[in-house]
Parts: sequence; structure tokens; C-alpha cells
Amino acid sequence: MPSPFRILVAEDDRSALEAIAVLLEQDGRFAVSGRAGNGLEALNLAKRLKPDAVVMDIEMPVLDGVEATRQLRERRPDLPIVAISGHDYEERVLEIRNAGAHDYVRKARLATELPRVLAAVLGAAAESQGGNEAHDEAADPRRGT
Repeated sequence: MPSPFRILVAEDDRSALEAIAVLLEQDGRFAVSGRAGNGLEALNLAKRLKPDAVVMDIEMPVLDGVEATRQLRERRPDLPIVAISGHDYEERVLEIRNAGAHDYVRKARLATELPRVLAAVLGAAAESQGGNEAHDEAADPRRGT
């Protein structure tokens, strides 16, 4: 079995952050390598930890998810980023997509959609980089994606 993908989660609500971490860890394909409470922490942790992907809340203090995504995209153009939000403001979703997020999941649908979306963006990233044998199973339909 391949080693799990290392995921950095950026979310300012501590209870939501813990719930996302538990959801991803229980999946088995993912390991939460870092937890950030704002966009600036996310940038610093991403630089130090070099995660395989980032789950980024849109609305956060200090540095919001849109600007943090923009800066991450400049530093690591191929880093998969999945945006999350409890709100469904089309304008903000469009902003974070334009900043470089690969996909978006509403917080109300995290339990059913986040693992699938993460596996899909990680699988697509591996394919665009010529494949990553240690993680090729992420996009395998037999694994629940």
C-alpha cells in the first residue's frame, strides 16, 4: 500500500479544522501533515512541510485563503489546492479559483466530497507530472474516488 498523501489544512475555526483532520486521517489515503489557523501560517507551513496538497478555507484572518492561494501558486505552481467555505458566495469562489485553487467544496458537503475531490486533484497532478508510482492509486475508482 502506498504511503498516504501529506495534506496541509488551513482553517481558522478550530473545531472545523479538527473535523477535517479526522475525516482525512480516517480515509487512509491522506495524512494531515500540518494545521494552519490563517493564511500566513499556511504559507509558512507549506514552505517548511512541503505537503502534497492543501485544503484552504476562503475566509480566514491575517491573510485570507484567496491571497494565500495566490502566493502558494507563485511558489509551487503544481501544488494541488482545494478551497473550502461555509458560504456559497459565487464571487469569492471565483476569486479563489482565479487565484489558483483546483477545486472547491462547501463545508456542508465536506464529509461526502472532500476525500473524493482531493484524490481526484492529486491523481490529476500526478498524471501531469508523469505519474507518481507511490501515489498512483489515489485516482483508482476501486479505492472510492
